Amino acid sequence: MSSEIGAPRVLVNAAATDAPGPAEDLAVEDWERVVRVNLTAPFLLAKLAFPYMRQAGGGTIVNVASVAGRRGWPNATAYCATKFGLTGLTQALAAEGAPHGIRVMSMYPGSMATHWGSFEPSDRMRREPRPAEESLPAREVADYIAWLVTAPDHLVVTEAVVAPIRERGWP
Repeated sequence: MSSEIGAPRVLVNAAATDAPGPAEDLAVEDWERVVRVNLTAPFLLAKLAFPYMRQAGGGTIVNVASVAGRRGWPNATAYCATKFGLTGLTQALAAEGAPHGIRVMSMYPGSMATHWGSFEPSDRMRREPRPAEESLPAREVADYIAWLVTAPDHLVVTEAVVAPIRERGWP
C-alpha cells in the first residue's frame, strides 16, 4: 500500500448504509450487511492504516458516525446499533493510537443535504436544496473534517456533533 503513494497519514471512514424498518421485520442478511459496511469496514481500514501511521510517527482517523450513534430511534435498528458501535471502536482505537501520535475521532453529523434517508423516488428527485439551517451541505461537513485532520498534531477533537441550527432530530 505505501510503496505506491506513501504511508497513509489520514483515514476518513464515511461510508454507511441502512436497512430501514421495524426490528422485528429486519432480515438477518440485512443486519449483517449494515454491520459489514458501517462497522467492519472502518475496523479493517483502521487495522490496515495503523501500522503505517505508527511507523510514520502519527496520523489521523476520522470515523463519521451519525447523531444516530448518540441516540437511537425507531425503524433504524441496524443503523443506530452500528453507529453506537463505531463510537466504541473509535474510543478503543484512540486509546491505542495516542501513544503513537495517532488521533482517532468521531464525528456525529445531523441532517445532511443529501438523498440519504430518501426512500421515496419523488424525494430523491428533489432539485431544490433544503436551507443549510435545516440540512447541512456535504461540502461544509467535508471542510470541517479537513480542518480536523490539518489541526496541529497535539490537538485532538475526540467527538464532534455537527448539526444544522434548526435540526429537529437532535439533541
